[in-house]
Amino acid sequence: MKVKKDRISAIREIIQSRDISSQQELLDILQQQGHKLTQATLSRDLKQMQIVKMSLRDGGYLYVMPDVAASMKSNLASHFVPPRNIKGIMSIECSTVLVVVRTKPGYASSIAYDIDQSMLPEVMGTVAGDDTILVIPRGGYNTNQVAESLCHVLPRK
Repeated sequence: MKVKKDRISAIREIIQSRDISSQQELLDILQQQGHKLTQATLSRDLKQMQIVKMSLRDGGYLYVMPDVAASMKSNLASHFVPPRNIKGIMSIECSTVLVVVRTKPGYASSIAYDIDQSMLPEVMGTVAGDDTILVIPRGGYNTNQVAESLCHVLPRK
């Protein structure tokens, strides 16, 4: 049991002190430190410790402790890249309270109209410019839910 406690302690220290992007990277470090374990054992340890693999905006990943993951989710804006087949949409970004849809120039007004006409329960309303739409979530829904719903109702190419 001491071996497992030492290994768990080492995993915690590594995750908290370094940017770890893969289990293989973590496994290599642990083995270099003298811990004898397999990838399957490491996977079970990570699950037991509730360590989270978070995706980063640049497309990479980072392993973080559960308290850090919760803090990151509540304090940072999410970024959605909608399916490429949604007509005129460049990006959908979420703050903690609002959703911003970036469109091709001249598309925002007609896309905002489509959003309003879809009568999504998650959306209170929209405000459109030339290439940007501000989507206001209805009370009780978070911005992630709104962004996901938008991806399902926006016009396809």
